[in-house]
Amino acid sequence: MRGIDVTEAERILCGVLADLFGIADVGPGDGFVRLGGDSIIAVQVVGAARRAGLRIAVRDVLTLPDVAALAATAVPLARAVGAGADDGVGPVRATPVMRWLDERGGPADRYHQYLVVRTPAGLTGRAATAVLQAVLDRHDMLRLVRDDTGWSTRPAGAVRAEDCLRRVVTDGTDPTAEEVEREVHAARDLLSVAAGVIVRAVWFDAGAGRPGALALVVNHVVVDGISWRVLTGDLARAWEAVAAGRSPEGALDPVATSFRRWSELLAAEAAGGRTAAEAPYWNGVVRPGAGIAGRRPLDPGRDHEDRAGRLVLSLPAATAGPLLTSVADRLGADANEVLLTGMALALARWRPCGPEVLVELEGHGREDIGAEADLSRTVGWFTTLFPTRFVLDGLDAADAEDGGPTAGAALRRVREQLRAIPRKGIGYGLLRHLDPVTGPVLGAAERAGLGFNYLGRLGGPGGGDWQLLPAYGARLDAPGPCMPMAHAVEVNAFVLESADGPVLHADWAWAEGVHEEPEVRALAEGWFRMLGALVAHADRADVAAAPPTAPPAAGLTLAAIGQDELDDLAASLGLG
Repeated sequence: MRGIDVTEAERILCGVLADLFGIADVGPGDGFVRLGGDSIIAVQVVGAARRAGLRIAVRDVLTLPDVAALAATAVPLARAVGAGADDGVGPVRATPVMRWLDERGGPADRYHQYLVVRTPAGLTGRAATAVLQAVLDRHDMLRLVRDDTGWSTRPAGAVRAEDCLRRVVTDGTDPTAEEVEREVHAARDLLSVAAGVIVRAVWFDAGAGRPGALALVVNHVVVDGISWRVLTGDLARAWEAVAAGRSPEGALDPVATSFRRWSELLAAEAAGGRTAAEAPYWNGVVRPGAGIAGRRPLDPGRDHEDRAGRLVLSLPAATAGPLLTSVADRLGADANEVLLTGMALALARWRPCGPEVLVELEGHGREDIGAEADLSRTVGWFTTLFPTRFVLDGLDAADAEDGGPTAGAALRRVREQLRAIPRKGIGYGLLRHLDPVTGPVLGAAERAGLGFNYLGRLGGPGGGDWQLLPAYGARLDAPGPCMPMAHAVEVNAFVLESADGPVLHADWAWAEGVHEEPEVRALAEGWFRMLGALVAHADRADVAAAPPTAPPAAGLTLAAIGQDELDDLAASLGLG
């Protein structure tokens, strides 16, 4: 390995994985996928390795068999240049997902996300304000404002923590779920992009010597799943500094690439030949004939998120744990591919679907577009939205539910299809929202009837300070009242740790009148059954005897794709 001792790289990477997974001992022979990693965690691994002085690639984290192999690819980084060269302050170009939100319609002020984390027993009002101020000053998008000229970010110090933070005294008890929900809704109603009120925080103070809770309510336009991991980590580091009597600002690592700079890079990429060359691919994906039959078309005038039907199901740790770790590893897939294979098998048996179905996927969006950008610590809304077309012919065979050969055939089909998506889907949004020629063509095409988003694992191990409190839940896609639904059926899935292991939670929503509750429940329960079938399939002797990792390019014709796709072929879909 060029210029660095392999054993030192292994030591660094083992420590990074141990911290992220909460495992006491990670060795060079341990594999990222076998530990339960997904594409979102892979981005965190890359960021943590960078801060420790190593450059590694997301695709290598996801595809190499173990830490030793990953360490062999690591390249030492030169020390960062002076912080502050890119402070992110100034005009921000509207990115594809920001334009998608405008096009969706409805009030954007209350389109928010929230998490509730545990606060330390020793936290005081002054300390809470100092911790929050440090985070507000570090991350420029938390100081975003919109006026008639567009979006822009303000300098550090422009947003005062004391104006964002509300303290609720709970007299030595934990707040109830109803109290938290009430305060979150009240905070949501104060958000305003025109006034620059992007963040609100509610501290539930249980009194001296008792841990409390902090609800962070943030306008979705500045935050996504990876951003939350950055923010909660910075809250913890700022608190450590405050508790030790140090300034919290110096405890937070600099942000290498601002969201403002990223918006400029995306605009340049949209105008380039590489993006234009993807137009035939995406026009083929959205060709007619893959809709989901409903009782009527989706109507933005009446099908609003706050009127949607809701269903929440959980897949127990006994199934979810193996599914996302050993099963994914043995099947030569990542968590996203396994989950979407289960969904394809369930859709094949769902009455409203025909032989093909268009599904809109979400990716984390922090992709390599060929420009020098380190987004591992950048807070913002990076999400990519792009359609994919599942061919369901033959997937409804009776043996699929028992984990038979059809389950394996479905996995191979879905895995190869997802890995063939150019640049993990980022080009679709560039063409759809930033290209004046292709954009109207894609915009006029049939919309996907189902939206699927896998948010990865939320919270850290052990339930420590500044980590997610599962009792109060989390909403990472919470439109306010009167926001039109983007799809007739939507599912947001995420993993929370429990005493028994990881539990997969699925939050389903549907436009009532387009689909009915028994119909959506059948799909939701069918998905979980098919995920169980994939566990059974992996347990079969012939699968267990196969090599632990399938070739990254299995089943693809290399002559049919370009070098950029070859570079990305080993990466997963990366949802977010």
